[in-house]
Formats: sequence, structure tokens, C-alpha cells
Amino acid sequence: MRNLFNFIIRNSHWLLAALLVAFSFYLVFTQNSYQRSVYLTSANQVTGWFYSLSNDVTSFFHLKKNNQLLLERSAELEREILSLKEQMEVLTAADSTQVSAFVSDSLPLPQFDFISAEVVNLSFSGVNNFITINKGSQHGIRPDMGVISAGGGIVGVVSVVSRNRAVVIPVINPKFRLSARLKNSENYGSISWDGTNIREAQLQELPKHESFREGDTVLTSFSRIFPRNLIIGFVNSEGRSKDDNFNTFNIQLATNFYTLQEVLVIDDTYYEEQKQLEETLQQ
Repeated sequence: MRNLFNFIIRNSHWLLAALLVAFSFYLVFTQNSYQRSVYLTSANQVTGWFYSLSNDVTSFFHLKKNNQLLLERSAELEREILSLKEQMEVLTAADSTQVSAFVSDSLPLPQFDFISAEVVNLSFSGVNNFITINKGSQHGIRPDMGVISAGGGIVGVVSVVSRNRAVVIPVINPKFRLSARLKNSENYGSISWDGTNIREAQLQELPKHESFREGDTVLTSFSRIFPRNLIIGFVNSEGRSKDDNFNTFNIQLATNFYTLQEVLVIDDTYYEEQKQLEETLQQ
């Protein structure tokens, strides 16, 4: 206590000066309307800046949660879109007299479901590229499940699964193969990657007479893993073909692997049934 009194006595002139300055400001801002308005305006601006900064910080820490909610919503929308496509195919296949006889329980049940996941590791250092996601067997992930981006572009196929993680073989891996076609054609070829550019892949084995234009959309065709008509990419140019009877196109992939952070894993409810049925022919 004695030290406190000694400090006040030693610095009494400074403390008195500070009190006088504070009292002067008080008189200026309370007795003069112009100075008071300037003070209030400045104070509001400073307060607003602090509130804005606080909101930005709070929003930043909620980004992960918001992204997860958006990804789950994206999965729901993909599920609804595929379900509507299946119903449209059924209705389109029926003639006009049959359409009126359809009831809700005559339409097919949704074949595909989607499991949202985050990318936790990407390896693009060589040709044997892979992606690791933060979902595994306990979340319903199994080998041979298709994987797409949140935007709907093809990513790859699940290869190896543990309890909480799964490794995906992406399109940009020489081991990857997928049946594909041009949007305005029923002729189908095969998607592969030549190991040179992770933004491009090759659509091979299309008939030589197949015409194309730059920018044509490339879609999935027959596959036991992916639904039909998912976007793979867009035609860039004509590539080199190993067979003179077929065309090869270079395509720009719809999925940007440089910025890939969230994915949707496709759960085909008929996969095991179809797999077992087809394997009986090989026995």
C-alpha cells in the first residue's frame, strides 16, 4: 500500500494532467453539438468495425460445419435428381394411354444413395495417384463404390477400406477405366488417363465415323459402379489413336483435382445383387 501511495505522489502531476485532459474532452463533447456528433460517428464506426471483425472470426470457425451441411444437402439433391431421372425414363417409355394408369407405388424405388465425405489426403506425385477420404466401413463405405465431386463430376472408385478411412483410385490413374459416351451419341468408348496432365483424360475406342465438336459433353455410359449420364468432362481435341478404326479424344475433366475437398460416395442398393448374378455366368 505504501508503494502505491509513493507512486501516486511521485506521479501526481501526470495523473492530474490526465484528469484535466479527460475533463476537457468531456466538456468539449458534451457542450458542443458538432464535436459530439463527430465523436458519436467515430465511435459507431469503431464499434461497427469490431462487430464486423467478430462476425468474420465467428463465421470462419463455422465454415467447416457449414460446408458439411452443404455437402449433405448436395447428396440429397443428387439422390433426388437420379430418382427423378429414373421416374422420367419409366414414364417416357410408356405410351400416353399407360401414363394415366401409373400410380406412385408403380414407380421404381431410388437405386442410388450418397454418402458425403471429406478429402484428407491426395497423392499426385506420380502416375499411381490416389485420394484418401475420412469415411470407412463403419459409415457404409465398401470397395468398388463410385465417387463424385460435390459438383457432380466423376472422381474415381473406392479401392481399399478401413474402419474410418477409404482410398480412392481417381480418374487420373492409369488403372482407372470407365465406359463413356458423347452426350449426343449412343456409341460408347472407354475413359483412361495417359499420365501427362491431371486436368485431362482420354476417351478412346469410339468408332471412326463418330463426329465431335470442341466442348461436347462426355457422360458415363454402362457401368456397374456409376449411374448413367454423370458428367466426366468436355472434349478438348482429337488425340492419337492406336487403332485406325477408332477415334481418341482428349477431354477436360469436370473435376478439378487441385481444389478437391469434398466428395460424394455412391451407394448402389442393387450392386451386390447385380454382381452376384453376373458372377454366376463366370463359374
